[in-house]
Amino acid sequence: MSQGSVYVHSTLDEGYDFFITDKWGETYLFKISTFMVPSGLLSEALEVIEETKAREPRQYHVLSDFDSDTEHAELLLKEKIKKGINTKYLEYEDGRYAIHSDKMSGRFLGDFFEIDGLKFSPEEFVETFSAYAGWKFTIKFEDLSE
Repeated sequence: MSQGSVYVHSTLDEGYDFFITDKWGETYLFKISTFMVPSGLLSEALEVIEETKAREPRQYHVLSDFDSDTEHAELLLKEKIKKGINTKYLEYEDGRYAIHSDKMSGRFLGDFFEIDGLKFSPEEFVETFSAYAGWKFTIKFEDLSE
């Protein structure tokens, strides 16, 4: 690729369908694609859902070396999807979402947060852990491919 060139890849358009069922019996559809990026081989999975005010499609990534086996990289990605959809951080009770353990994980997307595939405004996000007022906490930011 020459300097200044841009390659546009759309996993939703170019990826293949991957259906997976979580431990509660709900089935999800992801589009999976593996392609080269400047730092290696990127395997990407995007959840296929209708985006609404309440839902945000989940994303999973695995970054591998340039000479990695695509099938192995995608197996690692599918394991990551399975772990992600089988972990629920929030419970809906008394008309609101709240965390049900001492851990929560998700994505910060600028104007909102995504947790368990749900969208939360900054105010709603803080409300999910309001039961822990007065406790210590740690924030850790991770690259999407980790």
